[in-house]
Amino acid sequence: MDTERIRKLENTLDELYEHLKSVIEETITYLGDKDALHIIDFHANNWIDIVRWIFSKYDKEEKMNIVIFQFHRLFKEIYWLQFLFHYGDYPVIYRNLRYILELICQAYYVDSKYHSLSFDEQIKKTNEMEEKVYGWTLVKTVLCDILNSDEQYIRSNFKPLWNYLNKHVHPSGKQMDIVATEDFSSLVTDSFNENLARDTLRATDEIFDIINMIIFKKFPRIKEVGLKYKFINEWKQYLPNTMKIMKEQLK
Repeated sequence: MDTERIRKLENTLDELYEHLKSVIEETITYLGDKDALHIIDFHANNWIDIVRWIFSKYDKEEKMNIVIFQFHRLFKEIYWLQFLFHYGDYPVIYRNLRYILELICQAYYVDSKYHSLSFDEQIKKTNEMEEKVYGWTLVKTVLCDILNSDEQYIRSNFKPLWNYLNKHVHPSGKQMDIVATEDFSSLVTDSFNENLARDTLRATDEIFDIINMIIFKKFPRIKEVGLKYKFINEWKQYLPNTMKIMKEQLK
């Protein structure tokens, strides 16, 4: 191994991304420690505890399904969402949020339709249906089931968020206008903008609110532990739909 060559390359990369340190500094300065670290501190810790609750309340066979498998993938996603947030890459966060929302909705849909199948068989079913049921049709179907609601309610309360995410997934003049109005320079370089940052945090909370309520619907035995959670007041603030599902499970 050419140690000197690797060191030179590392130095080149450090210099290339040196300017990003100022974005991190601004993010922490203007948002404060709590909001600057909200994604990893709140959502990652929630993920850790939810996984622990599921493992304590369900046996191995009950956990062998596509929902828990896909949910396990989210910690890595949360880790990188925080990274992107610190460097002011808000559009990519929205793209990733749309991906993980559809990922978990797809898993829940397959499991609800083919619950008796093995994990490997559920994966095969996913491959078969992924080009037939996807996008908003998939998300809408899952939310109607989760919340026991009609399409009109789901469309009114969740479609605007889905549409906003899509503005960042597909080339969009509206998305460009949104960003340019707040911070034109961020269209071509990395920079911090407080309004864009706070909007991103709110969208992240909304997506994980949906994801967590899907998990509580799938694994209802964890509701009692969840309602006694030491951070339940933060859940009431950031995860209102999850709270609704948890309380409904008690009836």
